[in-house]
Amino acid sequence: MDNYTMIISIAGFALILLLVTLIIIFERIQKQFVKDYEQLLILKDWYEKVSEEANRSYIIDSVEKRGHEVINQLDKLNSNFIEIQEKQKKLQEEQQKLHSNLLEEHKLLNEYFENYS
Repeated sequence: MDNYTMIISIAGFALILLLVTLIIIFERIQKQFVKDYEQLLILKDWYEKVSEEANRSYIIDSVEKRGHEVINQLDKLNSNFIEIQEKQKKLQEEQQKLHSNLLEEHKLLNEYFENYS
């Protein structure tokens, strides 16, 4: 039994050594998983920030584009408004001339009727 006890003791020691080795390996794997998980969290945060920035950039680009469209429309409206003002000014000048002519004709008619009567 002495050899048998010795073999069992050596087998037990080998088994303990194997278990300790496996525990060390699993701890290293666990540490690596923790590092990988932390890297994934960092990448996730980075992706979310990039996604938010891209979204903001898209919104800014859209707002700028729409702003330019509105400015162009306002410029066109301003141009049309200036044309309308110029036409109105010409019409007022023409109306003034017509009114002056009418007053002159009225004056002449009055003179005519005064002289005729």
